[in-house]
Amino acid sequence: MRLLLVFFFLLASATAFGQEVVDSVVSIRRSKFFTDLQKREAGISCLQGVGSDVYINFRSPFLKGLSVEYLVTPEGLVLHFGRSGKLYRMEDRGDSLLYFVRMDRTVNYNYNIGSYLFYSQGSIYELGGYGFWKSNGLLRKYTYVNKEWDIAPTSREVHVPLIGGNKYYAWTDTGGRFVYVPYQTIINEGLLATDNGIVIDPVSYRLDVKRGVWEEMGVITENALNMFKSANWSCHPSERGLLLGFTKGIYYMDFLSNRISFVSDPSLMQTLLRMQDNSLSYFHNGWVYSFNASTYVYDSLQVITKRFVPTGDVIWRKPFPYDVLAGIALLGLILGGLIFYRYRRNNRVVTSPLTVPLDSVHPFTETEQSLLQLLLNRSEKSLTANITDINYVLGVKDKSPGMQKKVRSDVMNNLNEKYAFVTRQKEPLVHSIRSESDKRYFEYFINPACLEAVRQLLK
Repeated sequence: MRLLLVFFFLLASATAFGQEVVDSVVSIRRSKFFTDLQKREAGISCLQGVGSDVYINFRSPFLKGLSVEYLVTPEGLVLHFGRSGKLYRMEDRGDSLLYFVRMDRTVNYNYNIGSYLFYSQGSIYELGGYGFWKSNGLLRKYTYVNKEWDIAPTSREVHVPLIGGNKYYAWTDTGGRFVYVPYQTIINEGLLATDNGIVIDPVSYRLDVKRGVWEEMGVITENALNMFKSANWSCHPSERGLLLGFTKGIYYMDFLSNRISFVSDPSLMQTLLRMQDNSLSYFHNGWVYSFNASTYVYDSLQVITKRFVPTGDVIWRKPFPYDVLAGIALLGLILGGLIFYRYRRNNRVVTSPLTVPLDSVHPFTETEQSLLQLLLNRSEKSLTANITDINYVLGVKDKSPGMQKKVRSDVMNNLNEKYAFVTRQKEPLVHSIRSESDKRYFEYFINPACLEAVRQLLK
């Protein structure tokens, strides 16, 4: 591949400074292949032609030897002479020839060998290329006003894979909104490095053409990369991706669903392989249309993509999000720590030391002591005291229910407040639960954490 690129570059450099006048009109003997192609709807990817001197009529020796590309646009079929930036639009004047009229004023700069030509949303673009000993990832846009190519700003440079004379390892969707590049071939032969300045970047990218933003899709899988690098030929861009030809069959690299499919059909394979010699061909709506520039034979062949069977492989994979996983783990630790802290805070028993022994402190009245003794006796047996027992101790068994409830409430509050003051603890001394026999009433017991302190206070 390097020798081929160097040859093209030396050829380009030799003609760059002594450029002869280039034909303003070139012609091709009429063929239905071109008139049909002219009528196709936009969305057909750029197709490469064969040697221009085989079937294209021109005078300028500068055009001889240049690669040829055809691009279907809403404005008509466009002919592009590779690495020169020179564009010609087809005109059908009704005679035996088809004419291509030059539409640009481009000066040949020789830095776009192997660039990827495509049409998107009203404009013709050219991505990447090789020249002056290095590749580039620049996006150039043809401007109809000044008839020149201008650099279109993008979020970064992305280099297209350079596979000899084949430029189909980039792909544009039928709407022209996105351009997919499965991996990059970055060349900088000016560097003195053991790798000769040629680097494979395995990241797959997608360009939003309107916004000029490159998006990382993932990293190309080793299996997919080997397919792109070892394919016998890149068959055709289709409506969903690229068809790669191998002797054993055809792989369908579906960029829209990130899926690889395969079909083994020797007859189809042999026919498509023969189309590669001296022919122009393209894929459209399930058919491959071909034109032999030597014999002028126009033919077609159906390719049923539904016959392709998914292999289970993908073109690219998203890298494992270790940083996201670490962030989630850290967040989990923080939340877990907060929950544990709140649990410990809500369930710990405060044991602030007292300045005097509990058995020397007598904060409760005689009635309160009687009630505490009742509750202590029941609690030590894991029992509760009902309101009848409590009313009897408090001396209100003959009072009205309202009065009984008020006295019980006041006494219980006093017990809890005095206990908290004496012991410096926030844990309530007396707890209550609903009666199992009658849910309208409560039953009472001593907080288990306070039993020992109550025993000392009642001494």
